[in-house]
Amino acid sequence: MQAGDRPLAAQAREFAKPPRRGLAWASGVWLLVIVALSATASMRPELVLQWTRHLPGRDKTGHFLLMGGFAAMSVIAFAGRRIGARRISAAAVLAAVVAVVVLEECVQLWLPHRTFSLEDLAWSLAGVACFGAIAGIWRARSAR
Repeated sequence: MQAGDRPLAAQAREFAKPPRRGLAWASGVWLLVIVALSATASMRPELVLQWTRHLPGRDKTGHFLLMGGFAAMSVIAFAGRRIGARRISAAAVLAAVVAVVVLEECVQLWLPHRTFSLEDLAWSLAGVACFGAIAGIWRARSAR
């Protein structure tokens, strides 16, 4: 390979990478959906909680899937990006997601018609761990 071809090859690799800006937006929208569902469940619980009777595991499955999906989307969108000279690791993204999930559950201590539940928190964190690990592995393999 000639010296003049290297920048072109590097540009080709950069061009071949899928844009992740859309994934970052999707992750933000996913978080807004979680907040909207939580707010709606506080004000009009019958609107949100009626669908859980159709899920195996009911509310716990919802926690697992919603928070796990948010974790996966966040890892795919943000892991590997740079802030200054440092790359954001999947573990750092998951730590931020865990903080958001714990905060979301703890806020329920002060909301009317909502109750804090360690069981809900455990299912949410299990979803974060499972989906986050899968997304981290996928992200690491796609970066090669």
